[in-house]
Amino acid sequence: MSKFSMLQNNGNMYNPTSNANVHDLTEEVAQMKGEIERLDLITEAMWTFLKEKGFTEEDLVKTITELDEARKQKKKALEDGEKPDQVQCCPYCHVPLQNNGKIADRCIYCGHEIITSPFK
Repeated sequence: MSKFSMLQNNGNMYNPTSNANVHDLTEEVAQMKGEIERLDLITEAMWTFLKEKGFTEEDLVKTITELDEARKQKKKALEDGEKPDQVQCCPYCHVPLQNNGKIADRCIYCGHEIITSPFK
């Protein structure tokens, strides 16, 4: 069941499971807030480190602008039917790595894990 289908009204009929659904969604929102706070802290720490190394806010803005434009172009290319970047293969058995939503990709055949990009 889609998270959004739980929010549909069902013709104004009483739904005894709606409290459980609201509780589940409330928990998920709390988890997402925690993740955003964690990422905010990491971002602030990285920026502090970069400033100590001599980078300026102008450098940051320039890089953000360049990355944003590259993402927009990539998204537009995918919408126009272009194929996505080539799939990363396992260096051991040479089959495509499975993207498991974590930092490391895992080969579904030999189990080898490799970090291809933390920003995928």
